[in-house]
Amino acid sequence: MTSSPPFSLPSTGSPASGQVSSDQSQSGKRGFSTLYDALEISINKKRKGTGNDPLAPFRRSARWVGRGIDPFVRLWDAFRIAAAYNFAEDEAVDDEEAQIPQDLAVGMTARDIQLHRSVCRRTKALLPNFDQVLEAFEDTPGATMQLLDTMNSTMSQCRSDDIGTLKTYGLNIVEAYALKPNEKVMWEEKKQSYPVKSTRGFNDNIFGRLICPHKYSVEFEANPDVFCRNALQSDGGIIILASDLPAFLYDGAYNSEAIDEGLLRGILPVMLYKCIFRSPSLVTGGSQAKGRFSHSQIHGLTRVTPHTIAYVCMLTRFFCSAIASWREMDGTFSYKEFYSLDICGVFWLE
Repeated sequence: MTSSPPFSLPSTGSPASGQVSSDQSQSGKRGFSTLYDALEISINKKRKGTGNDPLAPFRRSARWVGRGIDPFVRLWDAFRIAAAYNFAEDEAVDDEEAQIPQDLAVGMTARDIQLHRSVCRRTKALLPNFDQVLEAFEDTPGATMQLLDTMNSTMSQCRSDDIGTLKTYGLNIVEAYALKPNEKVMWEEKKQSYPVKSTRGFNDNIFGRLICPHKYSVEFEANPDVFCRNALQSDGGIIILASDLPAFLYDGAYNSEAIDEGLLRGILPVMLYKCIFRSPSLVTGGSQAKGRFSHSQIHGLTRVTPHTIAYVCMLTRFFCSAIASWREMDGTFSYKEFYSLDICGVFWLE
């Protein structure tokens, strides 16, 4: 088998007459010169998306990639791996399994490779001319990298914006929907301190209950102070992994014989989902800002999806935790695994 060529992607279709002429090719590339110029400008200066910004459709698509496809996969990696795999498939003889170069697949499982291919395919599907853009950039691979990095930056900013939304409205939603009757007095006493993230998580019995693995909820309720103290100590005997699904995901008591009973029916992530994708006013009772479209309207979201559910569950866990700024690991708890394996994975179980 021949080795994979430098990063490139096949175009979508060709004229019935066969090869595209050089003049046609150059004409097509000139058609994307405005986009190329915009990328050149964005290297030195961040630009706000406007109606005249050729990057605006790519930024808009990137926001959906972060919210509705996968917030962790780097697009540059996804597109390179997909291109290498497609090339390997074309070069494979008979039923030979396609193999991508080892330097691209270091540390990756077959599932990881399929995930990256899926992210590439679904991202390109958001923009009908994505393949033509990549073809136009074949002679300048740096422009392709810049475009995908710009989209990745937009994905990160999108997550930051949604975290900011929860920072504004999240505590009110917890107070209105997620408190037990015996927690209301404690909430009033500590309410003024909760905007400081370090007061949450296992530094607080209310937020500690919400992020406590539901399989430990009975133990937690027996002595919240002791459980929270042990959870915070490295030698406390409590190690919390992404697979230890938190109590806020459930709407009832834990059933060890049916661990999916009540799963993904917890009131807090449901309300935070509405806050992020619909409108904060739907759950807080305030008035909706005039002239503003919700994320569901912008993205054409007409029903909940596994990935948007996983995204909100991930942000709910972060909101309830004590870590001040976003990172993929909270001690031994991996947000990436929580998102992809434990929440999205629920929907792939037979």
